[in-house]
Amino acid sequence: MNYALGLGASLASLFASLLAGCGDSCSGFDSYHGKETILLTPEEYAHWQTGKPPPVDPTGGSTSGDSTTGGDSTTGGDSTTGEDPTTGGNGTTGGAAPLTDDEVCMLVCDREISVSDSVDGCSVGAPDGDGKIPVTCAYHTLCTGRRHLCVRSTGETEARGRIGAWLARDAHNEAASVHAFVALRRELAAHGAPEQLLARLDAAARDEVRHAELVGALARMHGAETPAVAVADVPVRDLLAIALENSIEGCVGETWAALINAHQARAAPDLAIREIYAEIAADEARHAELAWALDAWLCGQLDAAGRGRVAAARGEAVRRLSAALEDSEDDVALRVLGVPDGTRAQQLAAGLTAALWSQAA
Repeated sequence: MNYALGLGASLASLFASLLAGCGDSCSGFDSYHGKETILLTPEEYAHWQTGKPPPVDPTGGSTSGDSTTGGDSTTGGDSTTGEDPTTGGNGTTGGAAPLTDDEVCMLVCDREISVSDSVDGCSVGAPDGDGKIPVTCAYHTLCTGRRHLCVRSTGETEARGRIGAWLARDAHNEAASVHAFVALRRELAAHGAPEQLLARLDAAARDEVRHAELVGALARMHGAETPAVAVADVPVRDLLAIALENSIEGCVGETWAALINAHQARAAPDLAIREIYAEIAADEARHAELAWALDAWLCGQLDAAGRGRVAAARGEAVRRLSAALEDSEDDVALRVLGVPDGTRAQQLAAGLTAALWSQAA
């Protein structure tokens, strides 16, 4: 992961450098929300109504619809395991009732939105002038943790208080990261990954168990219980699919989350919260470094085209994060958690892009 840090450097030292100029801005806090609209053809929408994503385009991308964020066009998801459905008279597999708009909506958002984001909600609109059906996904970008295709829950809760709900979702994502590391370790072991990397994945999973307990306790203090993590069995994927997920979830999502945790460790007004996030931040910095180590090994197994797709996925994840921060809405109720305000978060993201992400492109 020595794209920009140099031999012997660490992400923790980079984070310390980025946070060094915090000054008075450490006293402001915010929460970030974004929206993304995915345009589906009627055929793609009918496919989703069967409970499966559209089939994979043989050229390498998926056949899922165009997606837009703030008017900018982006590509859809990278790879899916969907199969052409055998439809009955009502357009569903084996004649079963089609999924509702709400069910389709959550499936599409869960699949198409970078899994480092947490989907808050979604809506299906009327077809546009081209006949495409818009699915709009709303997501919250700072309750993060490494996710994996096996994780099928978002951590949404009915807790009334914003602080409790945020912490409950954060605790859910920490718990989801346990499953993510375990599943990733199983996949990489099947592909013959080095024992050193596998051992680091084991250690990361143990860290996440502790994180879930720490944040879950904070959530309970604010009247919220951690939602259960829903997990599905996923067959061992090919190395490209794993590398794409790691590039988004680890090299961008975990790296950003670790920096935010480091900010919380110094900015939260309450000493107990600062101490909890200081412990979490130290672990998450190591997890982010692990993601970059995995990236190096995985890309070493891929051809030039595969490495290009991984770099493109990472760049798109950085773009989405930057767009979400620019369009963020203030949530001052969360200031007690030490999350940086919008201006500071944009500064941190820009610094991380200059020092690391742009060097890895």
